[in-house]
Amino acid sequence: MSAVMQPSGNEVSREAYDDVRRSGRANQQHKLVLEALRQHGPSTRHDLVERTGLGLQTVCPRCHELLDRGEIEVVGTAGRPARQVLALTEEDSPE
Repeated sequence: MSAVMQPSGNEVSREAYDDVRRSGRANQQHKLVLEALRQHGPSTRHDLVERTGLGLQTVCPRCHELLDRGEIEVVGTAGRPARQVLALTEEDSPE
């Protein structure tokens, strides 16, 4: 009996991530997060989950990507345990 190779967790996660990017869902999710920050101002990731209807497993990577691109920034912490408060960067803020 031969062993069947199963993909590792990292391989499955990478494949899922690539699928989200190729399908355009990541861009739609970025827009939802940015719009929630425009409408409601500085927010934690948990606030963004409630405001966008996306899951925490979706909001966290989208926020990380937006932070890397300089579209949002960490402006403080709130609550216990402390959670980062995110806001639009000045160039992305509504006037």
